[in-house]
Amino acid sequence: MKAIADLAAKPHKFPRKERFVADIQISHGWMHAGYPIMAHKGSAAALVSVKNAKTKGMWGPIHELGHNQQRSCWEFPPNTTEATCNLWSVYVHETVFGINRDKAHSAMDSAKRTKRVKDYIEGGRKFSSWSVWTALETYIQLQEKFGWDALKKVFAAYHKMKKFPKGNPEKMKVYAETFSKAVGMNLTGFFKAWGWTIEQQYTLYVTLLLKTNIPNHYSVSCYM
Repeated sequence: MKAIADLAAKPHKFPRKERFVADIQISHGWMHAGYPIMAHKGSAAALVSVKNAKTKGMWGPIHELGHNQQRSCWEFPPNTTEATCNLWSVYVHETVFGINRDKAHSAMDSAKRTKRVKDYIEGGRKFSSWSVWTALETYIQLQEKFGWDALKKVFAAYHKMKKFPKGNPEKMKVYAETFSKAVGMNLTGFFKAWGWTIEQQYTLYVTLLLKTNIPNHYSVSCYM
């Protein structure tokens, strides 16, 4: 749980307990987030097996813990609902279990990641197609470029904010600005390449905000 808190930029002591309850019948799916997190009885043994966690991983359970950390101010539903929670799955598998991301889940295989980006670009970079694993790729590329500390800085910055826009387009601009400030680089071009609606005027605003002459994008695979 310390790793869950670390990525979320929160104190290690949570305000409420994060519990798993395995039962014969639950309200939705095989496992779902909430307080408590509910799972089918068949998953109980794996939930308490340290050996299983360190050899096979626990993508599903950590995914649900990630859901409990999501905040509406930096979430863009429905596109990211099943995407950003997986940041915790990747983080915990690598930093706690010692399992590399490409082994933690079959969808994180490098060849599959490359194909998803290629398909998204060839499909016209339609925002309606930016969801789940494709949406996760956006965040993973940022993590691979700037490290986990950048994401922690972004989450920490949101903890200090008091007012947030309501609609996805405006929230996405705030996210692009917040991440840009966290790493000292204007990333609006990067997010636009992923299909986010960010006007040129806002790109110029972020450039002025950073008080720098650096380019408003950097080379990542979405620019293929």
